[in-house]
Amino acid sequence: MKQKFSKNIIADEDAYYMSCPEKVAEHLAKQLSQFKTAVELCTAVGITAIQLAKIMEKVIAVDKDDTRIVNAKKNAKLYAVENKIEFIAGNVLDKNLLKNLSAEIAVLDPDWSVTGTEKSVHVTTLDDTQPSLRKMFELTKKYITPNIVIRIPNTFTFETLSVLGPCKIENIIWGGKTKFKFAYYLNNIKNNDEANFSFDL
Repeated sequence: MKQKFSKNIIADEDAYYMSCPEKVAEHLAKQLSQFKTAVELCTAVGITAIQLAKIMEKVIAVDKDDTRIVNAKKNAKLYAVENKIEFIAGNVLDKNLLKNLSAEIAVLDPDWSVTGTEKSVHVTTLDDTQPSLRKMFELTKKYITPNIVIRIPNTFTFETLSVLGPCKIENIIWGGKTKFKFAYYLNNIKNNDEANFSFDL
């Protein structure tokens, strides 16, 4: 994969590897342009929150790792959107935290790697992500918004996601391979749908 970011962002090795490429995050932001406010849970380097902030009025970015939050703030400054993002160091499964967050759309991006293996080996169930995607989804829907987008590994299918409801899946492709997917759970989606998006990264 070519350079993931247009600027020299600050990130630890794992966060850099797992982060959403800038062009893909920009695509996601355009897909969500009808919303004015967003929250991203498990923000890591903050690149998705940064792209959302370019087109929205306000974004809240949450991560349990204090160092990553500090780095994400610096990255937001690099992209000149630091005044539009509220960064919070906290547990994304903390009900008391989530109750105090307000947004029209939520983006969930948990870690999909299988513990103790290569980073490229991905989980196959909702409960094996870190933290549990099932719990993240349920709490987000209950306390923040029913409009949710999840970045998921290519090991996930409609069958994997069926318990969460109907969704639109976008297969994110480069080099002829699906690297990961977005699953959109929006109020206007009533039936499963799937589309491919190719990027020159």
